[in-house]
Formats: sequence, C-alpha cells, structure tokens
Amino acid sequence: MARAGQRVKAGRAGGRLADRIGIGVLTAAFPPDVVDAAVDEWDAREQRVRQLPARVMAYYAMAMVLFFDSGYSEVWNKLLSGLGWAKTWRQRRQVDMQPSTAAITKARARLGWEPVAEMLRVSMAAAQSGPREAPWAYWRGLRKLAIDGFTMNVQAGQSNDAVFGRPSNEKGEGAFPQVRVVALAETGSRALQGVQVGPLSEGEQTMARRLWPLLTGDDLVVADRLFLSHQDLAAVIAAGAHAIFRVKAGVDLPVLEVLPDGSYLSRIAGPEQAKRLRRRKADPADIPGIGVRIIEYSVSAGTTGTGGGQDAQEAGELFCLATTLTGHEQYPITEFPDRYAERWEIETAIGEVETRLRGGPEVVLRSKSPDMVYQEVYALLCVYQAIRHLIATAAEHGGLDPDRISFTRAAQAVRRHASDEAALSPL
Repeated sequence: MARAGQRVKAGRAGGRLADRIGIGVLTAAFPPDVVDAAVDEWDAREQRVRQLPARVMAYYAMAMVLFFDSGYSEVWNKLLSGLGWAKTWRQRRQVDMQPSTAAITKARARLGWEPVAEMLRVSMAAAQSGPREAPWAYWRGLRKLAIDGFTMNVQAGQSNDAVFGRPSNEKGEGAFPQVRVVALAETGSRALQGVQVGPLSEGEQTMARRLWPLLTGDDLVVADRLFLSHQDLAAVIAAGAHAIFRVKAGVDLPVLEVLPDGSYLSRIAGPEQAKRLRRRKADPADIPGIGVRIIEYSVSAGTTGTGGGQDAQEAGELFCLATTLTGHEQYPITEFPDRYAERWEIETAIGEVETRLRGGPEVVLRSKSPDMVYQEVYALLCVYQAIRHLIATAAEHGGLDPDRISFTRAAQAVRRHASDEAALSPL
C-alpha cells in the first residue's frame, strides 16, 4: 500500500502505478487474475513495458462506462482522483499517470474487444444459491430465466455503417447505425447468463439460437412470441431445460387433449414437415411436432364504473402460452400468468443498461470503429454485471430479495468509490 509522500518509480517491475490500478468495487466481479486470464486467452498482452498495459485498459474500458459523459483524459483523472498520495499533476506525470488521449486510443485498440467479452463470459456463472436460500430465483425447483434483445446507436461513419447497418422504415434510414444485443438473464437476480452482440442485420431469434446451449437442466426460460419456433423449442429441450413462450397469431395449435384445468395439449410442428403434410390434406392432429401444453388467459385493461355502483372489468388482451411443462398438477395453470409477467424483469434490466448506465436509449456510444464499439458494449455489460454482483452479495448478506435493492443507488455507489485507495489491486 502506497503511503503519503512515497514516490513510485515508473518502469520498475511490479512497482508501476499502472500495475496497481483497480476500479473500485468492480474488482469484486472482475479481479485482476480474471482480467489477466482473459488478456492472455486472446494474446493481448503487451510485448514491452508500457504505461497503459492491457489489464489497465480493461479496467479503463469499464471506467469509460461509469463516467460516460467525460472525455478520455477526464475518465483517467476520475479513475485516479482518490489517490491522495499523488499530490500534483507533476508527480502524476512523473509516474506515468497522465497519458494523452491518443495514447489511450491506441492502448484500447491494442487490447481489442475479445478480452473484455471473455471477462463477461467468465462472470456469467449460474447462481450458487438454491431454492431454499434464494426462493425469488426459482419456481417449483426451476431456475427462472428470460431472454430479450435491444439495440444501441453507434457513431455514424463508413466503417460502422458497413459493419452494423442502420434501421429503416417507410420514411427512410435512421440517423445512426445500430448494434444489436440479445441477453439471457436470471429473472430473480437480473444477472446476465448469456449475451450475443452483433450487427442489426442479425435478427434476435438468430442470435438467441447461440444462447440456448447455455441452458442447463432445471432451467426455465420465458420468452416473447418472437422466439417461438419448432427449432427454438427443440434447442431448449436439447439443453435439458424447459420453456414458456408466448404464441404469435397464426400458429397452428390442434387440440390433442383437454386437461382438467382447462389447458390443453398440442404440438409445435416443424415447418417443412407440416407444409408437406398439409399439401396432402392430412388431419392437423396427425402432423407430428414437439408436444406442448397451451394455456390461455386474458388480462383486464382496467375497470369502469357501472350504474349499480359496482366495477366491471373491461375486455383485455388475450395471452396464449406454449410450455414444455405439460403436468397440470405439478405446474398449476393459475401460476403461469405470473411466470410470464416475470419476463418484464429482463425489460427492467435492459432499461437499467440503457438509462441508468448509458443515459438513455437515444445516447450514441462514443466509439468510432467497429472493434471499439464491440469493446464498449461488452464493457457496458461488464459494469452492469458487476453492479448486479454487488446487489446480489448485499441481498445475500441481508437476507433480502435483490429487487428490494436500488440499482440506481448501487451504480452511484460504484461511481463514488471507483478510485478508492482501499480498492486498488496490489498485484
């Protein structure tokens, strides 16, 4: 630990200040050994001693997210602002603490985006607490997950336009290119369990198909109607998991057996086989597919007063769910509306990324090249994951549901303590 008045000599093995930079409480989720392993995995280690080595730039990438409105140099200053023993800018320059914007840009490029993506991948481990310790994370012994996607605006430019593409409608192209993110998350903790990042041309369903293999036995994934298909259900089942998917209009759902609770057994047919059999005018019940249980219910839009002084519910939206949980006694029909409603937990998580960390969905990411866009997106998700790690740890110690801990306050605390001396890595 450095002391007041102590001088740190640049270039000395193990003694450079850069070797000891941490990023506050975020090091709990991404300790130096994890960062170093990710850097080595992608061979991003510097070949000679530099003032901005790969480990430092990985932490700096996360600091850019915490201080999104600050320029490169100011992010560096804020990251180091808590080092009371570095009294003057002259002393900071003497120990290689004040790199130029150009030097930071080059160091980010040397690091690349793959090590940051690897850091995120390592952090996405399933919760170790079981149903007894974390009842909010489970339903009838199944770990609850949800999947959804969103897009983010990136800097306009020839390379970003070529790689990511712009949204368009009947009025023309959008003002900015966009990067697409599809995320799989626990609904109990909202912690990420899988992420895909790619161009706008890749659809959410296509990207989700690279996440289904991450599911394990005793997982239950909830998804909107966009994700329902024979191929997706087959992938979820192949992973040993269960699904609750909303059914889009027009899906052929023959009633194979009506169950005592009012739900019924049906099947999701493979498109090619179904098309061939329909041409032969086969009975819909004879077309094979993946067996599912269909649950239908409506949600009232509100209430209106009546002449008799009583409230009458207005007609609401009809929901149709397809689930692989076919046992009507083991999985009561009355509990499925709540399970599907919990899909909004991932919408909340997306809102936390877009608004609490990034400043709003209209905000444009700062990076100007595709590789740096990927690095920035993965760093953003790393920061989100680290804050979720902090919340989960606090909830575990306090015996609380993580929903009762404010993400906004946790993010503010992380920013406040980003450069605490007690948080610096001694390695």
